[in-house]
Amino acid sequence: MKHFTLLLLVFAILIGCQKKDNNSPKIPTTNNTQDTVSIVEENTEKTPDSTTNVETKSTHGLILTSNALQVVNINTGSTSEIPFGKPLHQMIEIITNVLQSKPKTIGINSECGAGPLKMASWNNGLTVVFENKNSKSKISEAEWQFAGWFVGSNSKNSKEISTMAGIGIGSTRAEMESAYVLSVSKTSLGYEFSTSSGLFGIFDGPNKKAKITSLWSGLSCNFR
Repeated sequence: MKHFTLLLLVFAILIGCQKKDNNSPKIPTTNNTQDTVSIVEENTEKTPDSTTNVETKSTHGLILTSNALQVVNINTGSTSEIPFGKPLHQMIEIITNVLQSKPKTIGINSECGAGPLKMASWNNGLTVVFENKNSKSKISEAEWQFAGWFVGSNSKNSKEISTMAGIGIGSTRAEMESAYVLSVSKTSLGYEFSTSSGLFGIFDGPNKKAKITSLWSGLSCNFR
């Protein structure tokens, strides 16, 4: 009888311990490796072109230069040049990734002196010009190549674009002359200027305080 009573007591203790374990709060588990990979993938954007790898929204910017554009790493100052001749689809993807904005318009101007030119424009005033030397009536997208750029008025809340010297729309003639050697002449377009390196533009007046209203390099579609 004593043995039976002792057995019941032990059995009751075991049941109580089991209930206590079942009611204990469980520790949540997370897959940190998977979460980190997802965050990196969401915040990393790369272009298919080896000249420019755009990692995040704020690390790269676009710089105007003669006969090309440049992508600059804002953190390190290193630059990668995008020369004339780059295919249209690569150019649009690179610039879209850098500016974090798709072009607002893409179209062909058939009345340019240089022949039909395809143009892609963004809200910050940048227009990229593409040329196709193929004389066939039907031209594939792959045959349009980067041949020039133009910068005009900037839409509100759009990041301004400039040269490495900080020259852009709104810069004065005095500021331009402190960075470049200029040749200025009065034409039907206004007070037109040029540099020996291949930058062109227009001032809104003849004096040192006159401001740049347009800036371009390479092929353009200006009617004089």
